[in-house]
Amino acid sequence: MRATAEKVDAVSGASPPLINAMAGKSTICPILQGHYDQLPYKKMHFLQTPEARYLMDNIPGEVRRILEHGFLSGKHGQDVKDWDEVVAFFLANNRIIPALTANPGTYTMLERMYHFKKVHGPIDEYFKRCLSGGQALRNRYDAVTKVASTHVQEVIAERGKCFMIDIGSGPGRNPIDMCLRNPSFPEKLRVDCIDIDPEAIAKGEELLAQSRLLNIFFIQKSMTKLNGRYDGNVDYGLMIGILCGLTRPERIGLLQRIRPYFRKGARLVAASLLEEMAIRDLLCAYILRETTGWGLQYPPLGKLQGVFEDAGWEYEGYFQDEPTRFYEIGIGIAA
Repeated sequence: MRATAEKVDAVSGASPPLINAMAGKSTICPILQGHYDQLPYKKMHFLQTPEARYLMDNIPGEVRRILEHGFLSGKHGQDVKDWDEVVAFFLANNRIIPALTANPGTYTMLERMYHFKKVHGPIDEYFKRCLSGGQALRNRYDAVTKVASTHVQEVIAERGKCFMIDIGSGPGRNPIDMCLRNPSFPEKLRVDCIDIDPEAIAKGEELLAQSRLLNIFFIQKSMTKLNGRYDGNVDYGLMIGILCGLTRPERIGLLQRIRPYFRKGARLVAASLLEEMAIRDLLCAYILRETTGWGLQYPPLGKLQGVFEDAGWEYEGYFQDEPTRFYEIGIGIAA
């Protein structure tokens, strides 16, 4: 017998502000816009990386010309002549862009970037090879799994057990991996994986069946509608891949909303994409936004502390996705 998804009320998803941010309906991040506005000669080097050359060598010449022109000129796709040809080609010739366009919160992109699922075709291969894709995201996954395991061990040493929630868990890769790597966890750690995507939960159920773990449960419900289920009794939390699409006020609002789920002194680990991605891999940032409308935010390193504190949390510090360092992975303490 294995852990299964708990039966809960069906929900439509996150609150409208969260949906709007993740769907790219908000205006472009001002920091990213500043990088768009650089002079063309300062952006040429992004087209000369091995990953960029691989991509450009494997797409039609006219699509390449339009893409390069839009990127170097700093124009948004809607303002580039014939940009619809670029979008149409990217939608038809890979699996990541269509999935993100249909559902910006899809878990399937991360499955490929974490190297758990094969990629198909040169566009997906580009995302897997580039710094922002298969490198930084896989590094983030490994860093979170390692640090979270240490944190859970500390909770168990202090309290004898640990109750953890993974907010926006997708198929629960991090907690499943944590339990498989730490033989004591299945007996002492209870995990609720919270996600609104039934396909992600179905994948998680499949992974649980393979691993035979009985201590992990899936909750199909919005992360903002869990009051009453967690009345200050959560010992530890993960929130990875959620903040990246939210503006500062939206981040503060979300952290305020989930604060009552945690007991005083409990940790929450949350990851924020950084400006470093725009500095070192602007082409990928451009392609993601202008082909899918994916409105990510790009704050500088160090800004996450103020977000946590303004939301009523203490800030213990952060770690990063070594060696890429595209993420500030903050550690909040429930006050």
